[in-house]
Amino acid sequence: MRKSILRSLLFVLFFIPCNLFAQSRTITGKVLTETGEPVPRATVQQKGTSNAVTANDDGAFTISVSGKNPTLIISSVNYDTREFAIGSQTSYDVVLKSAGQLSEVVVTALGITRKERSLGYATQQINGDDLSVTNEKNVLGALAGKVAGVQISGSSAASMGGTQKIQIRGVNSVTGDGQPLIVVDNTPVSNSNFSSAGGRDYGNIAQDINPEDIESVNVLKGPAASALYGLRGQYGVILI
Repeated sequence: MRKSILRSLLFVLFFIPCNLFAQSRTITGKVLTETGEPVPRATVQQKGTSNAVTANDDGAFTISVSGKNPTLIISSVNYDTREFAIGSQTSYDVVLKSAGQLSEVVVTALGITRKERSLGYATQQINGDDLSVTNEKNVLGALAGKVAGVQISGSSAASMGGTQKIQIRGVNSVTGDGQPLIVVDNTPVSNSNFSSAGGRDYGNIAQDINPEDIESVNVLKGPAASALYGLRGQYGVILI
């Protein structure tokens, strides 16, 4: 009797691993668009598990799945997520439908990005490539004519490194000191003029910023746009 029970236990212990091993298999495939183009770096995950892989630049993937009736979830940016149950095949071509164009986002403050249409205030973004076209020595001078409601003024020596002043939406301070706050990579910088007692114009901090190094410039207009920067941002903020 004892020998019979022992044989039964050994059979069960031997059969369970073999059964699990039989259910594990490797699935290969390719993620494609509706036009047949590959979708690079798509995510392929077995539903209900943390088992996931990333497709290569050609959209090809290889994943090992286990269990009965496994389901794969295929997802990629700007495409609708698709799920499909794996049948008896070992290779699949998965077609993802486009979810439409990505919405443009702008930097609002402290590195926070928002969709431009969702903002309740005025802001405008300029790409760094547009700033280097005019070959201005001062990055503020390169903004002239590119941002609505922004007035750029400079001294006669502005082209030689003199001060460039900027005002958003005209004169907004009775003292004349109504320049917006300049923030470079989340670090506020002063745009004050380095002048001597003799009245010479030695320029300001903005002239030390190389337009070639700028990825983008976001101009935030008004107190609502620059509230996170407090009183210093009351006349607007230029995010570089």
